[in-house]
Amino acid sequence: MKKLTVLLILVFSTFFLFSQPTFANSSNQLIIINKASNQLAYYNNGKIVKTFKVATGRQSGYTPEGTFKIVNKIKNRPYYKANIAGGATNNPLGDRWLGLNARGTNGTTYAIHGNNNANSIGTYASAGCVRMHNDEIRWLFDQVPVNTTVIITNTSKTFDSIAASHGYNVGSKLNNVTTSVKSPQPTNTSVKFTATTSAGKDPLFKYSVYDGKKWTTIQNYSTSKSVNWKPTKAGSYKIKAQVKSRNSKKAFDDEKVFNYTVFSPASVKNVATSVSSPQPTNKNISISATSNSSQNNEYKFSIYDGEKWKTIQGYSSNAKVNWKPTKEGSYKIKVQARHKLSKKKFDSEKTMKYTVYAPAKVTSFKTNLASPSPSDATVQLTAQSNNNKNNLFKFLVHDGSKWKTVQDFSSNSTFNWKQMNEGSYKLKVQVKHKSSTKSFDHEKELNYVIFKKATIDSIQTNKVSPQFTKTNIVISTPSNNKDHLYRFRIHNGTEWKTVQDFSNKSTYDWKPEYGGQYILKIEVKHKFSKEKFDASQELKYIINSPVTLTDIAPANLVHQPGMMLTVSATATGGSELMYKFEILDGSTWRTLQDYSSSNSVVWETPKEEGDYTIRVLVKSKNSPDFEATLEQTYTIKEIDE
Repeated sequence: MKKLTVLLILVFSTFFLFSQPTFANSSNQLIIINKASNQLAYYNNGKIVKTFKVATGRQSGYTPEGTFKIVNKIKNRPYYKANIAGGATNNPLGDRWLGLNARGTNGTTYAIHGNNNANSIGTYASAGCVRMHNDEIRWLFDQVPVNTTVIITNTSKTFDSIAASHGYNVGSKLNNVTTSVKSPQPTNTSVKFTATTSAGKDPLFKYSVYDGKKWTTIQNYSTSKSVNWKPTKAGSYKIKAQVKSRNSKKAFDDEKVFNYTVFSPASVKNVATSVSSPQPTNKNISISATSNSSQNNEYKFSIYDGEKWKTIQGYSSNAKVNWKPTKEGSYKIKVQARHKLSKKKFDSEKTMKYTVYAPAKVTSFKTNLASPSPSDATVQLTAQSNNNKNNLFKFLVHDGSKWKTVQDFSSNSTFNWKQMNEGSYKLKVQVKHKSSTKSFDHEKELNYVIFKKATIDSIQTNKVSPQFTKTNIVISTPSNNKDHLYRFRIHNGTEWKTVQDFSNKSTYDWKPEYGGQYILKIEVKHKFSKEKFDASQELKYIINSPVTLTDIAPANLVHQPGMMLTVSATATGGSELMYKFEILDGSTWRTLQDYSSSNSVVWETPKEEGDYTIRVLVKSKNSPDFEATLEQTYTIKEIDE
């Protein structure tokens, strides 16, 4: 009897291990564990709901492979081997247990369970069970009932391929839906939609279009994975592709919905200009266009000048552009329009002709002399125009109060102007085509300044020449003018030296260091003058060094009475020195020689013995008084031979 029981168990176990599952439970659930990637997939109603990382056996044979059932569900199972209570944080089984009938067991040996070592998840770490994170096994525990099929395998196949190979009815799954031309497209464009699947058996395809109001089926379920659609109306559409396996009882297994935009191509209805042809050059001409759907269209404006097309406005929503032709000629105006979603160069275009002529225009107006100019200069006014041979020129001058015509309209494009009065002027040239009916077609003005050259009447000094060194001498000119610039130069007998460069300061303080004959010069020019200077004045000036008497000769102080004695003086400094000799006669000074250029005098010594004092006075020739004096006392007495 025992042998029969054992045989029945083995037969039953073999049936369990090798028979294909029926997936008969009402929830149509399936769990697949792939040891190759250590992942668990949970299926419900033909689709993967979630995938999880798991830990499997430390060696390849520890975790059994095959098709099994969940035969029990246990919360907080104790870990009997180490006597750890169920639900304890150190319980290696976690707090949820999904027991499997693997290898003839009854769900208490092999299981999908939680763990107390989260770092082991995703590795090969267990003795045979399948470990999950505790929060994930709790979720899975609540989803699956007892008798749910579990497939454990080691393969490179996808989960869907594994499920299908074990007889699980995997729902068809859309991989991608492509379009032959990308959205957006214009109306009446043929668009082909093509779907591909990544799962499912014998897929059928259905296509529907939503126009903003209702869904319309453009292909019902069919084995054709493609459909052609040619929209005739602009709008924002939704395209829906649905797929299901042939044996599926669902309305669809999977679907994808995407947006597709269809627009109406632009159509140019009219092109207009603000002023009719012909018009002169440099005239602002507004070109406008109207189209079928102006709020969605873009416009491009181009001009053909007889040689090439030029874009004056690239595509924009602005249906109007300003054109200012600068060259005469026969033009073509072209407007191209396209819907803002269009990928074409243009959807529609219109062209019109336009004539432009050239009125007279001043291209340059200049003078031969740059402003400002001195009042004695002749200024030539010269004008150039776009077409001198057909244009007439008129020259006018404004003196600050009114305009005066200096040359009326003529073919002469130059005029010589000479203005003696200084001031700020305006010069104007007006030009018109010889056939023009306007008072003038174009004009240009120039500002011009006329100044009078600076003059200088004289040089003044606060001290008359001569003066001594170190004397502060103020050099100035009475002809002071706020518009004039003054430069002060001094010649020291050898070279000129600028002591104050051009500035509006008309005085200079000079303190000469050395004596000599100097030339003082003031150069003056108007602040607008381009000359080195307009005028100058010079003044000779003498600077004397202080006169110093250094010696009286003879040096011998004792002399015979009644002899002719020559007394001479040695002096330095001054200018053209004059000498005066005096002798003290009792209490009175008596002149031996009045001021002269001679520095010596012959003195007949007195016959009466005694001490006599001779005084020398020295001054420069133009000095009013002596500048230095020196005395010498001589003794007159008989000297024994």
